[in-house]
Amino acid sequence: MATQETPLHGDLLDKIVSHIPTIHHSMFPDRKPPRAKPWLIIYVQSLRNLSVTTTHAYDPSSNAWIEITGPSTMTYTSPLRSSHSSTLYMLTASKFSLSPDPLHKMRHDIVGPQVWRTDPMVAIFGSCIVVAGGTYDFEDDPLTVEVYDTERPGWFTCQSIPTILKDSASMTWLSVAVSEHKMYLLEKNSGIFCSFDPNTNIWSGTSDLRPDPSIYFSVIGFSGHRLILVGLMGDSENAESLRIWEVNCDSYYCEEIGKMPLEMFDVLKNVNSTILSIDISMAENFLYINNPSEPREIFFCDLNEGACQWGNVQCSFLDDRVLMDRFVFTCSTVSLDDLRKAFWVGSRKFNLL
Repeated sequence: MATQETPLHGDLLDKIVSHIPTIHHSMFPDRKPPRAKPWLIIYVQSLRNLSVTTTHAYDPSSNAWIEITGPSTMTYTSPLRSSHSSTLYMLTASKFSLSPDPLHKMRHDIVGPQVWRTDPMVAIFGSCIVVAGGTYDFEDDPLTVEVYDTERPGWFTCQSIPTILKDSASMTWLSVAVSEHKMYLLEKNSGIFCSFDPNTNIWSGTSDLRPDPSIYFSVIGFSGHRLILVGLMGDSENAESLRIWEVNCDSYYCEEIGKMPLEMFDVLKNVNSTILSIDISMAENFLYINNPSEPREIFFCDLNEGACQWGNVQCSFLDDRVLMDRFVFTCSTVSLDDLRKAFWVGSRKFNLL
């Protein structure tokens, strides 16, 4: 007697699908998938040979690391950089290459800015690309800002970064957050804060974005439409905690919305009370945090449910040999359409680790 298979329906099927990596969801085209959590994508670029670059992604919905291989449109002729969570770029004296799509499978090349830069702040607003600071030559104005309009190709100079940031006008010292309408800059150590409006090409006045005087290092990013501030408390020799605030973009009032659990914060400090800085990547309502001195441990926080839900994961694919290489992090929500284009059009391969 033949055994009759029982089809899966409703919540049971949704529950099963929710534990399958995103790349397998196309097997269930008629089912509405659960809320997609943004992927963290890590690029490791060899300092000895820039063309040797590996790509790995973490899918929190399935708690899985994915190795992305196959042909790429990116030719690595200069250091790979990320100005904020979603935009990847490379810059030489003659060419500016950007890749804003989630899996960075497409590259857009334009002529390089008029002023030679190494690590500028970069933001994309519709057809306009803004580069600010990050100048290379000591003779160049470190505060200079240029805008490129793809509809009317060419660079033009606009109002400079506020003078108070003259000694820190590069990605080394500034944190960048980009909304649909503005670019926000935060001096990581002092908390000096300002914004740039691409419609008027004018900078706002500066303010102090330190809701607590014990913040000694802070960074910013966007969670959906919310500006988020992440700060280290105490001092670099005796770090006490990591806290999260939501920032009102009009009044700059900061409301604390989360704090990293103490046992997790001890791991972030790498069993050492000294922590000089953190890096963050953010998309939608998901925040990734890492200690630059120990990139093998990634921490994340889901801000979607009104209360922070914390977790962490180890980069199992990293070993001691690559720790001296360049690490670049991006974060994006990856749709099934993005995966199909990368797989079928871009001939990329996704290998579960």
